[in-house]
Amino acid sequence: MKKILFIEDNKTKAEAIKKYLLDNANSIEIVIKESFTSGLRELFTNNYDLLLVDMSLPTREGMFSNTINNFEQLGGHKIMSEMKRKNKMIPTILITMFSEFGVGKNFMDIQELNTLLSSDFSNFYQGYVYYSSQEESWKNKLYNIIKEFI
Repeated sequence: MKKILFIEDNKTKAEAIKKYLLDNANSIEIVIKESFTSGLRELFTNNYDLLLVDMSLPTREGMFSNTINNFEQLGGHKIMSEMKRKNKMIPTILITMFSEFGVGKNFMDIQELNTLLSSDFSNFYQGYVYYSSQEESWKNKLYNIIKEFI
């Protein structure tokens, strides 16, 4: 059985993607964590075959986790940095609903972010999927990326 860790704070998005994967892949287990901290802890405590990660994540789970002071705009990048630093290089896919990230001098669009991630984490970063609940195109892109891992 293949194990997938999905770090995602949007419950609707997480459940839609989980349902799609369970309906279209055999023998997989999906664990969902909703914050930067819980996701990082889970990633380094257990073994996974694949990581799906959102870019913008609350620092921790809980009632006040989505306030501006408790949010990691580039949390997915920080998680990948820790993976690289600790040599935990499992295939990783960014799944996002946003096409722009950061502010001011740190602002970048999804293509610039993809280029950065591809460069910084070339050993394990597999690409990104732009998720929209209004469209179905994310399903084909996700399946095409993960099919060799599940």
